[in-house]
Amino acid sequence: MPLFLWSLLAGAAASIPVALHLLHRRKPKPVPFSSLRFLHEAIAKTRRSRHLTNVFTLLMRVLIMVLLVFAFKQDKVRFSWIPEGKRTVVIVLDASASMRYQDGEDTCFARASEWALNLIRSLDEEDQVAVLMPGLPEPRLIFPPISDHETVNRAIQQAQPGYGAADLVELLNDMIGRLSEEDGTAALEFHVFSDFQKAGWNDAEAEGLNEQLTDQEILLFLNHVQPTVTANAGLSKAFFYPPAILGDGDFQAKAHVRSSADYSGGNTLRLIVQSNEQKKKPFRLLPDQTVTEIIGGVAEGEAQYVLGQLELDDDAFPVDNVFRFCLPRLPGIPVLLVDGSGRNNAGFRDTPFLKHAIQPKGKARTLFLPRTVDWTTFKAGPLDDSRVLFLCNPPAWDEAALEKLKTFVRDGGTVVLMPGQREELEASIEQLPPLKGLQVRKEVLPQEKPMAIVPSERPAELERKLLGIMPPPSALVIRRRLIFTSVPASASMVFQYHDGGAFILSVPFGQGTFWITSVGANRDWSEWPLTPFFVIIQQELIKSSASRNMIALSAEVGGMLALDWAEDATELDFRLRTPSGDEKTLSLSRPSRTKPVVVRGFDEPGFCHIQRNGKERVIAVNLPETESGLTYASPDELGLPLRTARLYQADSWHEHQQNLVNLHHGRPLWPFLLCCAFVLAISEEFFANIRSRTSGLPDTLRQFLRRGGRAA
Repeated sequence: MPLFLWSLLAGAAASIPVALHLLHRRKPKPVPFSSLRFLHEAIAKTRRSRHLTNVFTLLMRVLIMVLLVFAFKQDKVRFSWIPEGKRTVVIVLDASASMRYQDGEDTCFARASEWALNLIRSLDEEDQVAVLMPGLPEPRLIFPPISDHETVNRAIQQAQPGYGAADLVELLNDMIGRLSEEDGTAALEFHVFSDFQKAGWNDAEAEGLNEQLTDQEILLFLNHVQPTVTANAGLSKAFFYPPAILGDGDFQAKAHVRSSADYSGGNTLRLIVQSNEQKKKPFRLLPDQTVTEIIGGVAEGEAQYVLGQLELDDDAFPVDNVFRFCLPRLPGIPVLLVDGSGRNNAGFRDTPFLKHAIQPKGKARTLFLPRTVDWTTFKAGPLDDSRVLFLCNPPAWDEAALEKLKTFVRDGGTVVLMPGQREELEASIEQLPPLKGLQVRKEVLPQEKPMAIVPSERPAELERKLLGIMPPPSALVIRRRLIFTSVPASASMVFQYHDGGAFILSVPFGQGTFWITSVGANRDWSEWPLTPFFVIIQQELIKSSASRNMIALSAEVGGMLALDWAEDATELDFRLRTPSGDEKTLSLSRPSRTKPVVVRGFDEPGFCHIQRNGKERVIAVNLPETESGLTYASPDELGLPLRTARLYQADSWHEHQQNLVNLHHGRPLWPFLLCCAFVLAISEEFFANIRSRTSGLPDTLRQFLRRGGRAA
């Protein structure tokens, strides 16, 4: 409670006896009695005595109330001549991955551990110690506090840093709430040994920490163990395209490399696939810079998972020089071609060019697995085995067909709508929820006309990919086309005509996408099916659609992974084998059998193996992105949100000792105040009784009795 509130409370409590005294003050009533002169003198004298007694008893009662108020405030008295009270020392030893930085002969963690051991040696035997190590899977190394200092020493000497991130402010807030209620008489102090990365110190949460420290008079010592020189280049994150290996096994890695403030010079990015170095790429870095480097690779063989890693040159922080990846290999992408020409057994008219683009020269490929059906077969059969659906020249669809398309796309599928001779697609499109309001008009040219296809103003991911392979045709012969107007805001164009109309429209819906082409898949509409551009678009569209829903099997230390697991169960037990070879059981649950399982328990970087019922998944676990930053908060930045707290900062054990020497915890004052209040309460009663006794007879009455008078 703030000091001014305690002062107001003390003043209010002290006024209670005065108010009671004034309210119960009685005016003496005159009593008829004999007019003896000595009685009048006795009354006058006793009146003065009573006034003096009342004043002193009132002061004593007021003082008792004030003592009680300050006793409940639980202040501590601090003087150099008063011996120290019992202390509760909480050592917060940062064990995050950044503390593994090699600063000279020792790591930052080794320096912090030795510093913490020096602090323990300086404590008295009765002082209690707790040790917390944020960055480990279980940060409470020793908790609750104990007074066995030898046990604490052994625990710190055997401790090793982890690979996770540390949120120091969150930990301090939590521990203050746990410890402040255990022993109100012990002085509570926190000693934090850390490099104080900015990512692990939240200023907004530190404001709340400041209030707790101030209100409870807790001491906070921030001890800096930052490296003298921070020269590091690390892999903060990497992306892989595609996130799953398709067919020929080609893929690209986009790596983000971050340099520290003291790093400058050349480095080399190496790509390791299945333990073999495939490529390396030199580059240069400036201080405090983040660059993006792209390197390509090939995943040969037929292994279910392609394991590899990106590597940088060695430096003082080796754990962020490696980024591991695990890419699943897709055996093939099932594609369903629906031909709406209605020719039944007479052959298909609207899909031959499409099938040829997917399987050039009719050769079977493991990458794309196309299957052609008519409209009736499409309506009757399931779509569970297909990832991409091409709907060419469809008839008007009924409610069942509409619901089938919506469900397929909502669950992550891709539907490509291509117009044809039926001319019923234009009227049916608006029935799809994401395409409501779209106006479609068919334009038939008087004679075929070459038109230029150009990039759109804001190219989407697929368009950028296509532009990197080949440019669009500058003179594509068009005979008829669809013109789109009132395009929904969620739609995006993939290329456009030189006059501004969309060549292809893409509209997301649920987890999937609807695509609409402005020309059909046969030569009645254009010469597009005869161009290499047609082949490239179909293949890349299928690849992007299939890989969009593929989640790379990677996670961060201390993070979690949403793992798709096909099994008719919601309660699942997995065996997790860690990179170091340890095994543990994970009991997990999910809301329904179609939902992914959220997996936690990744405590170290490397490749983890998750097994259940003979099936196995491999997970690549990497360092948290925040740990490769190595940007540290200065003492001023740490002290600003803690401006009203009792804060001490040090850069060495010697400076820390000086802070402790000049510090006097003092002892609790409330037991002494309660004793004083009790003594005053007893003394007030004795004082009132003694003052009320008659000390002797008045002089006039004594002389009267000496002369022989008699009192009746």
